[in-house]
Amino acid sequence: MQLERVSRLNSETDEDQEYDLELLTVRSRINTKRVTEAEAEHLKSLRHIKDALSRFDLSKNEVRVYLYLARFGAQKAQRIAEALSVHRTEAYKILRRLEKQGLVSCVFERPMKFVSVPFEKALGSLIEERRQRVHQMEQWKKELLKTWRSLPTPEDKTTRKETFQVLEGRRQLGVKATEILSACTDEIHMILRDETLLWLFNSPFFDDLEKIAKKKGVKVSLITNFSPTSSYVLEEVDLGSGDFDYKEIEDSPCFIISDNGQMLLLLHRDGDDGKPYAMWTNYLTLVQSFRLLFDLLWAEKSVPHEDVTELPELPPEAL
Repeated sequence: MQLERVSRLNSETDEDQEYDLELLTVRSRINTKRVTEAEAEHLKSLRHIKDALSRFDLSKNEVRVYLYLARFGAQKAQRIAEALSVHRTEAYKILRRLEKQGLVSCVFERPMKFVSVPFEKALGSLIEERRQRVHQMEQWKKELLKTWRSLPTPEDKTTRKETFQVLEGRRQLGVKATEILSACTDEIHMILRDETLLWLFNSPFFDDLEKIAKKKGVKVSLITNFSPTSSYVLEEVDLGSGDFDYKEIEDSPCFIISDNGQMLLLLHRDGDDGKPYAMWTNYLTLVQSFRLLFDLLWAEKSVPHEDVTELPELPPEAL
């Protein structure tokens, strides 16, 4: 298996795959197109770090410059530009942006050099900046809601509208799922396959579910397929007074339904590399139809299963 991964990586660099070549450049292997087994593991780790840093609103070149400095120490801007194949002017702009974010600092000597902040400290700074941004947004929310509520209420109140909304990506789905939880007052019903359970488990969803279930007394009912993954997740979460059951749901749609008539229907499109999609709706006829489907499945006989003694190997994208 290890040799297969090395073979695939060598094949990709032979085909001049930009993504892996950039990682090779960071490792100062500009003129080498073959990698060893040990180097393949290093590249895999670098790819994971690079993807993670990109989630902090850092551009591709900002991540490359930071990783280069973090791995090779203090460098002149000219050397950085040459090593990473970027224009010197652009290299200076990137370094200044990284300085403002607290990820890079100057070494005042002739010629002037730049050095990276240690990775652990840099990661802490990025997370703290996000935390402060969220706090500021919470303050804006309070101010805006106060302003909104100060406006006069229209005399003609509109009736409830039944609508649909298409959502794309785990972030949007997670936000909408949390909104459904917040609006729930009595019951919530879910049919979720094990892979969906896993990425929801690695999001704030189940933490929010536990809090709402305890605070409001919401009863949670969950149907999923039996697997090492689903067994592991369900051992870790607390459904309060709710319950779960294992069923054969390979051909069943997956959804989350709230008692106030909202539903998040999870979708899948071929050729989208597993990218999650969903449709949110408060269309009562549709919501009631899927609730009936849930009741029918819940009444079926449970899938027999054995105790799971080994934890599943979680895919990197779920961490």
